[in-house]
Amino acid sequence: MFGLYPAGPDWVRHFDSTTPVRALQRALVDHGGFAAGIFHEPFGSTRGAVIAQKEMFLVMSHLPQLDEDGYQLVVVPGAEMQNLLWSFNTGYASQWSAREIRALTGCSGWEDLLRKASTGFGEVCDLVAKAIEGQLSEPADAPEPVADMQAATVTPGLVTRAVPAQLELDDDVPWLPPEYLHDMSMEERP
Repeated sequence: MFGLYPAGPDWVRHFDSTTPVRALQRALVDHGGFAAGIFHEPFGSTRGAVIAQKEMFLVMSHLPQLDEDGYQLVVVPGAEMQNLLWSFNTGYASQWSAREIRALTGCSGWEDLLRKASTGFGEVCDLVAKAIEGQLSEPADAPEPVADMQAATVTPGLVTRAVPAQLELDDDVPWLPPEYLHDMSMEERP
């Protein structure tokens, strides 16, 4: 249903879930260390929309997903990593120098890149499986939450107000952490 990805079938893991996609997204962001996705489709339509991302890996789902049987998810490397893995798998690894690999991924070479990718892929898949099973909980070393700002902070020429929660009936937008949402003054600064 999701199609093929450039890195090949070894770098794709499918999941079935009865938990709604937005609830899984929230669990992954709140308790798994993921960044919330904005439901963009990096590989084209019908190949999955990103609900969450951790390092170089994407968790994707089909949109709209209104199946009565449940929800389908897939974990794959991001587009840049897909291209690197494709190059390695098809014999074009020599086109990338160690300096380019380091600039793109922070890894010292192919061996380091493949080790980091396979370890990260396994960890992301395990976190998604735990989120689907409802077993993903807050990590023991989680930082203390920052108190919500309830009042507006006024500085000359700029008004900033934190939005404590998303609006009701926001079914057409992805869930985003509160720090992504804030009012912005449209006044030009001198």
